[in-house]
Amino acid sequence: MTDGEVRRRARWWRACAAAAVVISGAAACGSAPADQPAPGAGGPSGSTGAATVEARQVDACALLSTDEVTQVIGATGDRAPRAGDSGDGGSSCVWENPDTYHSITIDIGRPGTAVGGTLPAESAYGQTEPGPDGIRFASGNIAEFAVRDRACEIQVVTKVTDDTDQSTAIRLIGLVRDRA
Repeated sequence: MTDGEVRRRARWWRACAAAAVVISGAAACGSAPADQPAPGAGGPSGSTGAATVEARQVDACALLSTDEVTQVIGATGDRAPRAGDSGDGGSSCVWENPDTYHSITIDIGRPGTAVGGTLPAESAYGQTEPGPDGIRFASGNIAEFAVRDRACEIQVVTKVTDDTDQSTAIRLIGLVRDRA
Protein backbone atom coordinates (compact mmCIF):
# COMPACT_ATOMS: atom_id res chain seq x y z
CA MET A 1 0.00 0.00 0.00
CA THR A 2 1.47 3.38 -0.96
CA ASP A 3 1.73 6.36 1.39
CA GLY A 4 -0.97 8.09 -0.63
CA GLU A 5 -3.35 5.18 -0.16
CA VAL A 6 -2.65 5.09 3.59
CA ARG A 7 -3.35 8.83 3.86
CA ARG A 8 -6.57 8.53 1.86
CA ARG A 9 -7.77 5.67 4.06
CA ALA A 10 -6.91 7.53 7.25
CA ARG A 11 -8.77 10.63 6.03
CA TRP A 12 -11.74 8.49 5.01
CA TRP A 13 -11.93 6.85 8.49
CA ARG A 14 -11.67 10.23 10.22
CA ALA A 15 -14.45 11.60 8.01
CA CYS A 16 -16.62 8.59 8.84
CA ALA A 17 -15.98 9.06 12.55
CA ALA A 18 -16.77 12.78 12.35
CA ALA A 19 -20.01 12.07 10.49
CA ALA A 20 -21.03 9.52 13.11
CA VAL A 21 -20.34 12.00 15.92
CA VAL A 22 -22.49 14.61 14.19
CA ILE A 23 -25.28 12.08 13.69
CA SER A 24 -25.17 10.87 17.29
CA GLY A 25 -25.06 14.47 18.52
CA ALA A 26 -28.08 15.37 16.41
CA ALA A 27 -29.98 12.43 17.88
CA ALA A 28 -29.25 13.74 21.36
CA CYS A 29 -30.52 17.23 20.59
CA GLY A 30 -34.11 16.26 21.27
CA SER A 31 -33.42 15.01 24.79
CA ALA A 32 -33.68 17.05 27.94
CA PRO A 33 -30.44 18.53 29.30
CA ALA A 34 -28.70 16.08 31.60
CA ASP A 35 -28.80 18.44 34.58
CA GLN A 36 -32.58 18.83 34.28
CA PRO A 37 -34.85 16.34 36.04
CA ALA A 38 -36.78 13.97 33.83
CA PRO A 39 -40.49 14.73 33.46
CA GLY A 40 -42.23 13.66 36.64
CA ALA A 41 -38.99 13.24 38.54
CA GLY A 42 -39.59 16.15 40.87
CA GLY A 43 -38.06 19.58 40.97
CA PRO A 44 -34.54 20.77 41.62
CA SER A 45 -35.05 20.29 45.33
CA GLY A 46 -34.46 16.59 44.77
CA SER A 47 -37.81 15.59 46.22
CA THR A 48 -37.47 12.16 44.62
CA GLY A 49 -34.05 11.57 46.17
CA ALA A 50 -32.47 11.09 42.75
CA ALA A 51 -28.83 12.10 42.46
CA THR A 52 -28.10 14.96 40.11
CA VAL A 53 -25.93 14.18 37.13
CA GLU A 54 -22.47 15.73 37.11
CA ALA A 55 -22.53 18.43 34.42
CA ARG A 56 -18.99 19.80 34.61
CA GLN A 57 -17.17 20.50 31.37
CA VAL A 58 -14.35 18.09 30.53
CA ASP A 59 -11.50 19.35 28.34
CA ALA A 60 -10.76 16.38 26.06
CA CYS A 61 -7.51 18.04 24.93
CA ALA A 62 -6.20 17.99 28.51
CA LEU A 63 -6.76 14.25 29.01
CA LEU A 64 -3.54 13.12 27.30
CA SER A 65 -0.12 14.70 27.61
CA THR A 66 1.96 15.69 24.61
CA ASP A 67 4.44 12.91 25.48
CA GLU A 68 1.66 10.28 25.59
CA VAL A 69 0.35 11.38 22.20
CA THR A 70 3.81 11.63 20.63
CA GLN A 71 4.61 8.06 21.74
CA VAL A 72 1.63 6.86 19.67
CA ILE A 73 1.57 9.05 16.56
CA GLY A 74 5.00 10.67 16.49
CA ALA A 75 5.47 14.41 16.03
CA THR A 76 2.19 16.24 16.29
CA GLY A 77 0.77 19.46 15.06
CA ASP A 78 -1.29 21.49 17.48
CA ARG A 79 -4.01 19.63 19.29
CA ALA A 80 -7.35 20.92 18.17
CA PRO A 81 -10.71 20.96 19.87
CA ARG A 82 -13.23 19.68 17.35
CA ALA A 83 -15.86 21.98 15.94
CA GLY A 84 -19.15 21.59 17.72
CA ASP A 85 -17.77 21.57 21.26
CA SER A 86 -20.44 23.26 23.30
CA GLY A 87 -21.11 24.07 26.89
CA ASP A 88 -23.24 20.95 27.36
CA GLY A 89 -20.50 19.09 29.22
CA GLY A 90 -19.15 17.17 26.20
CA SER A 91 -15.80 17.75 24.54
CA SER A 92 -13.72 16.50 21.60
CA CYS A 93 -10.08 16.78 20.59
CA VAL A 94 -7.93 15.64 17.66
CA TRP A 95 -4.16 15.22 17.53
CA GLU A 96 -2.68 14.57 14.10
CA ASN A 97 0.81 13.98 12.80
CA PRO A 98 0.83 16.17 9.66
CA ASP A 99 3.54 14.06 8.01
CA THR A 100 2.04 10.58 8.45
CA TYR A 101 -1.65 11.45 9.05
CA HIS A 102 -1.58 9.24 12.12
CA SER A 103 -4.05 10.57 14.66
CA ILE A 104 -5.83 10.23 17.98
CA THR A 105 -9.37 11.54 18.39
CA ILE A 106 -11.18 11.65 21.73
CA ASP A 107 -14.89 12.42 22.15
CA ILE A 108 -16.18 12.81 25.70
CA GLY A 109 -19.97 12.62 25.74
CA ARG A 110 -22.23 14.89 27.67
CA PRO A 111 -23.44 13.76 31.10
CA GLY A 112 -26.30 11.27 31.03
CA THR A 113 -25.30 9.59 27.75
CA ALA A 114 -24.12 6.42 29.55
CA VAL A 115 -26.69 5.90 32.30
CA GLY A 116 -25.22 3.97 35.20
CA GLY A 117 -21.84 3.85 33.45
CA THR A 118 -23.26 1.65 30.68
CA LEU A 119 -23.05 2.45 26.97
CA PRO A 120 -26.35 2.65 25.08
CA ALA A 121 -27.36 -0.73 23.65
CA GLU A 122 -27.12 0.50 20.06
CA SER A 123 -23.93 1.99 18.67
CA ALA A 124 -24.05 4.89 16.22
CA TYR A 125 -21.58 2.85 14.17
CA GLY A 126 -23.77 -0.22 13.74
CA GLN A 127 -22.29 -3.60 14.57
CA THR A 128 -19.52 -3.64 17.16
CA GLU A 129 -17.19 -6.17 18.78
CA PRO A 130 -16.90 -6.43 22.57
CA GLY A 131 -13.61 -5.52 24.19
CA PRO A 132 -12.35 -5.56 27.79
CA ASP A 133 -13.76 -3.45 30.64
CA GLY A 134 -17.00 -2.46 28.88
CA ILE A 135 -15.20 -1.22 25.75
CA ARG A 136 -16.66 -2.02 22.35
CA PHE A 137 -14.95 -1.65 18.99
CA ALA A 138 -16.56 -0.35 15.80
CA SER A 139 -15.09 -0.27 12.32
CA GLY A 140 -12.48 2.38 11.67
CA ASN A 141 -10.52 1.71 14.88
CA ILE A 142 -13.19 3.42 16.97
CA ALA A 143 -13.47 2.31 20.59
CA GLU A 144 -16.59 3.24 22.55
CA PHE A 145 -16.43 3.31 26.35
CA ALA A 146 -18.12 4.90 29.36
CA VAL A 147 -16.66 7.27 31.91
CA ARG A 148 -19.11 7.49 34.81
CA ASP A 149 -22.33 8.64 33.09
CA ARG A 150 -20.74 9.74 29.81
CA ALA A 151 -20.57 7.74 26.57
CA CYS A 152 -17.13 8.37 25.07
CA GLU A 153 -15.08 7.38 22.03
CA ILE A 154 -11.46 7.21 21.07
CA GLN A 155 -10.03 6.58 17.63
CA VAL A 156 -6.37 5.72 17.14
CA VAL A 157 -5.17 5.67 13.54
CA THR A 158 -1.63 4.43 12.94
CA LYS A 159 -2.33 1.15 11.14
CA VAL A 160 -5.14 1.01 8.60
CA THR A 161 -4.49 -2.56 7.50
CA ASP A 162 -5.12 -4.37 10.81
CA ASP A 163 -6.51 -3.93 14.32
CA THR A 164 -3.25 -3.38 16.23
CA ASP A 165 -4.43 0.11 17.22
CA GLN A 166 -6.99 -1.54 19.52
CA SER A 167 -4.41 -2.33 22.22
CA THR A 168 -3.21 1.27 22.10
CA ALA A 169 -6.82 2.49 22.38
CA ILE A 170 -7.38 0.26 25.43
CA ARG A 171 -4.28 1.70 27.12
CA LEU A 172 -5.31 5.29 26.35
CA ILE A 173 -8.87 4.64 27.56
CA GLY A 174 -7.39 3.67 30.93
CA LEU A 175 -5.64 7.04 31.10
CA VAL A 176 -8.75 8.94 29.98
CA ARG A 177 -10.97 7.17 32.54
CA ASP A 178 -8.55 8.10 35.34
CA ARG A 179 -8.51 11.77 34.30
CA ALA A 180 -11.99 12.62 32.98
